[in-house]
Amino acid sequence: MLQNIVFQDNIFQLVRTIDTLREGLLLDLSPDYFFEKTVDDMLFFDSAIQKIYRQLTENQRIAGFLTIMQNLHSCDRRFLQLLDAVLSGNSAMHDRFPPLVPKLNAVRETHRNLVASMADSIAKSDFSGDSDDIVSRNELSELLNF
Repeated sequence: MLQNIVFQDNIFQLVRTIDTLREGLLLDLSPDYFFEKTVDDMLFFDSAIQKIYRQLTENQRIAGFLTIMQNLHSCDRRFLQLLDAVLSGNSAMHDRFPPLVPKLNAVRETHRNLVASMADSIAKSDFSGDSDDIVSRNELSELLNF
């Protein structure tokens, strides 16, 4: 149970921070103040999402796995939207990003693959999750004969 809460809280914080950064990029922010922080945040998101995904896939029997994976999938899709906005030049600091384009393209490709892997895990878990929750007639009979 505690592990479930920790995963959900961490994902929630990542989503809020990604959304805040994406909205901040729409403002006319001074690159002198915010460029390095923006880059550091994007690299942090890359690392954190990958770490959470790795820990989650190592513990697929955790309570609420499917919900957690769905939330992480949504978080990573938001991160991809942020990367796409930066790479398409839709920010006030667009003139500072060109030297980072190869690195950000590599991060974007990594997360595109990660999103696909998450979608696959969700599909498998969703399908197999139904069969785990079904109680057979024999099991029900045993449970009721206490």
